Amino acid sequence: AKKYGGVSLITIKRDIDYMRNMLQAPIEYDKTKKGYFYLDKIFRLPLFLFINEEEVFSGYVAMKLLSQYKGTPIYRHVKNIFDYFNNIVIKIDKNSFEKRIIFIEEYSPDFSEKIWNILIKAIKENRYIEFSYKGAWRKSEGHGYYIAPYQIVSKAGIWYFAGYSKRQDAISLYCLHRITSIKLTDETFKPPKNFKYTNEDYDSFGVFINKDIKKCKIRFFNESVVYVSERKFSNDQVIEKREDGSIIITFSSGQIYEVLRFVLSQGCNAIPLEPDELVCEWKKNIEIMYKNI
Repeated sequence: AKKYGGVSLITIKRDIDYMRNMLQAPIEYDKTKKGYFYLDKIFRLPLFLFINEEEVFSGYVAMKLLSQYKGTPIYRHVKNIFDYFNNIVIKIDKNSFEKRIIFIEEYSPDFSEKIWNILIKAIKENRYIEFSYKGAWRKSEGHGYYIAPYQIVSKAGIWYFAGYSKRQDAISLYCLHRITSIKLTDETFKPPKNFKYTNEDYDSFGVFINKDIKKCKIRFFNESVVYVSERKFSNDQVIEKREDGSIIITFSSGQIYEVLRFVLSQGCNAIPLEPDELVCEWKKNIEIMYKNI
């Protein structure tokens, strides 16, 4: 014990018991060498045992951030990890921070753990799934969906997966919470190389992919100027400042319907200028709202 800065034998034995019982370390005693050793030569102590208090606190904040996914299987799984993490490492006074750091949760529809587990297994093993589905525009449930799942996508609290349909010969997006029953099939598939459903270069709007990219031009006024100036809609975004204090923002997007929804949310402080499709739909909505007054 003298070799370790005067640490007592009792403390060392207590630490060894802790490693064996709490950390599941495969420790055994060698009578000939009078020392302890690992039965499993590749065993390593968990990395989080060596992090500092600031890093522990950052982990706690990350857990708060993940609270937006409450009700989903991924939240329960990650929470178990963080709960174990918090029980093992340095303790922090969570109560003193509970009301000091707040994340406003986005609504995240529930879906069953069975759906999640089967989907994950299908993606790992590249296997087709068969499921029933209630689409947003259908009054009744659809059956017999036979899809090769390529990728899971999360956007604004909603979980989707992108998958290929043989029948339609197309890739579509499906909401996990709208799947009513699901089963794994034995048929396998080869996923496209470097498949990526999302397109960060052009779309911060919506989640559906549209290869018909259009140049959008919108003029904003008053308080919307500051709000919009702080946002990034696409990598080719350009903001033109006007003498009257308004701005004209130009960007590319394949999500015209979602762009329209955003323009309408700004009320009288936004006027679309391009493309014609966006301008026409905006005018139609204005006319309908006026008639409904």
